[in-house]
Amino acid sequence: MSISRKPRALYLRIADALRAEISDGTLAPGARLPTETDLATRWDTTRSTAIKGLSVLINEGLVVSDRPRGHFVRDRKPMAYRPQAEFQRRPLSPAMDAFMAQLSDEGRTASQQIEVAIVQPSRDIRERLQLQDGQLAAVRRRLRYVDGEPYNTNDSYFPLDLVQGTEIMDPKDIARGANVVLSELGYEQVRALDEVHVRMPSPEEVDRLHLGPGTPVAVHVVTGFTSADKPVRVVVNVLPGDRHVITWERSKPRLAGPLSIRPATDTELDTVVALWGEAATWLNNQGIDQWQYAPREERIAANIDAGECYLVEDGDVAVATITVDKFADPDFWSEEEAAEPALYVHRMAVRRDVSGCELGSAMLDWASEQAEAQGLTWLRLDAWRDNGGLHEYYGSRGFEHMRTVEAEGRRSGVLFQRPAGHIRRLGPELRTAPESASPASTEGA
Repeated sequence: MSISRKPRALYLRIADALRAEISDGTLAPGARLPTETDLATRWDTTRSTAIKGLSVLINEGLVVSDRPRGHFVRDRKPMAYRPQAEFQRRPLSPAMDAFMAQLSDEGRTASQQIEVAIVQPSRDIRERLQLQDGQLAAVRRRLRYVDGEPYNTNDSYFPLDLVQGTEIMDPKDIARGANVVLSELGYEQVRALDEVHVRMPSPEEVDRLHLGPGTPVAVHVVTGFTSADKPVRVVVNVLPGDRHVITWERSKPRLAGPLSIRPATDTELDTVVALWGEAATWLNNQGIDQWQYAPREERIAANIDAGECYLVEDGDVAVATITVDKFADPDFWSEEEAAEPALYVHRMAVRRDVSGCELGSAMLDWASEQAEAQGLTWLRLDAWRDNGGLHEYYGSRGFEHMRTVEAEGRRSGVLFQRPAGHIRRLGPELRTAPESASPASTEGA
């Protein structure tokens, strides 16, 4: 069943066509649009319909009316607003505050008007600062200009009893920043809660920021807390949508350590299997046939029961697993080698979202320390025969390639060993959980 739709109103089609020309650069910033009469002629319509189409673009903030000269494409130069700069360290004696410095670096002219007042805070501010009814706040109100145009407002609220008599109460630039002043007063902010609200502006904001019709604002509210979880500052930033690009920079958290390593429990079989399975999937995506079979859960469970399977945790999240035992697989190791005291590494797997942090190297160091602590001579492992990259990895971590064994029905067999106690000190520090015992001496895997 087809759905019939009414044709789009002509004034909207006029706006659509002009918007497209602005978007593709045909009408550049500052360019004069066709007159209302020209548009009416081009679209075979009335002048009032053309005016209505132009009004749509004015309300969207794309066009400005400058009568009697006509309508012009707005020349917008958005300011990059970077909330993450709030706690970045700055020189203690900077030439100007952070806002002024940023715009100066971008080759633009920045200025600001500052007012300071003692106020009965609104309910929202009072709740964020955890003030009692009747408790006063100090507010530093800043109206910021870029190239002579009001760009945003920045109103900072503080509990009055914290900042009374300080330079925060002086309506002048604080070049080193109010955050530094709070730190000097003993109220260093160590974390912040960010809230972003998008709405239409209030009449006061329209007047204060000279906003055109239809211009929305983003309101960025920041509450700063001390290490004692005391809120000491609330900042309300009002950012006109036609003048800002809000930019957040994020980086993948890296493993700094120390991390904990402990034996897996019998309830964590699924966790170990998941780590193994993710590694197998990644290997398959790399065109490597290692571990391309269903996990041998009964063998993993036996290693867990024997205290030989370990988990590495970042906080309370398992990020890697390793199994160590004293069993010399007769398919690979000779009787003479099996008689030598050694610890053997199996099923070492690292989550992909922490790859590149040398966590595998750290686990090998940990295993080497365990072997030395037990008076053993060697740390040994057998690697998948077709995984050349893995062979290079072990070679670069101090392992000696002894030989390659091709046992029937086995895809592993590239044998490596390095002396017990040999430590490369790569990757995060691993600390054995206090309740953890040394790797079990149970024979058999």
